[in-house]
Amino acid sequence: MNNTLQNDSSKLKKETQMLGAGKAAPEAYNSYGEGDVGDSQRRRWSLFATLKHLYRGQTMLRILMNRALATETLRGKVVDIGGGRNPDYFEYFKKEHASIEPIDGSMTGINFEHDMLPYTSDSIDTIVLCNVLEHIYNYEHLLQEIRRVLKKEGQLIGFVPWWVGYHPDPHDYFRYTKEALQMIFKDVGYSSARIRSIGGGPVLANFNTIVLSVPRFVRPILYLSYGLLDALFVRVRPKSMERNPLGFVFVVRK
Repeated sequence: MNNTLQNDSSKLKKETQMLGAGKAAPEAYNSYGEGDVGDSQRRRWSLFATLKHLYRGQTMLRILMNRALATETLRGKVVDIGGGRNPDYFEYFKKEHASIEPIDGSMTGINFEHDMLPYTSDSIDTIVLCNVLEHIYNYEHLLQEIRRVLKKEGQLIGFVPWWVGYHPDPHDYFRYTKEALQMIFKDVGYSSARIRSIGGGPVLANFNTIVLSVPRFVRPILYLSYGLLDALFVRVRPKSMERNPLGFVFVVRK
């Protein structure tokens, strides 16, 4: 993993691979690297910004998810599935002539388990699916519907948590590994997928588990010690990042 992060040219060559090969890019997006972001984004991901987000009630999972999504671009007609009203991740995406339309069961009454998406085939440029799949038991139906409405070169951008507690909305069914996501997208018929993890080591994962259980004013202070310990642990055991992801960002092509 360290070699991958240090060799940008190699990472870019491997970033998107055909699902037929059964492999995805060996990339991690963690709390100690900034990824492909500009100066304004670096300021947004400063230590002070992280402490501020923690104080305002976000988990490390949410902070790092938004950081990872900031490297992705929304294009054309965009449909946000299951994100509710005004999710904060749209503040972080790059946008190119994007018009965004939300669709959510709480707003329209649609049931993603068995209803068809209210769009014609091959009509959507980008679909966003963040923190939704773990709540859908019949996930194959939803992914097939997404593939149906995407244009030929359309993209599905999403996120699933891994290291997170039970959170029914209204149900909580699954936790997906990177391998599971690869096989699911392949079986549904998508042509390619790029899947990357977010997180750090086990100390950061533990912090993410307990952060909402402590008073808000304590969270930034606690992070300073947990973050330092995690950075030291990862330096000694770099492979611990692979074993303790907080979740996975995926970009899938029809």
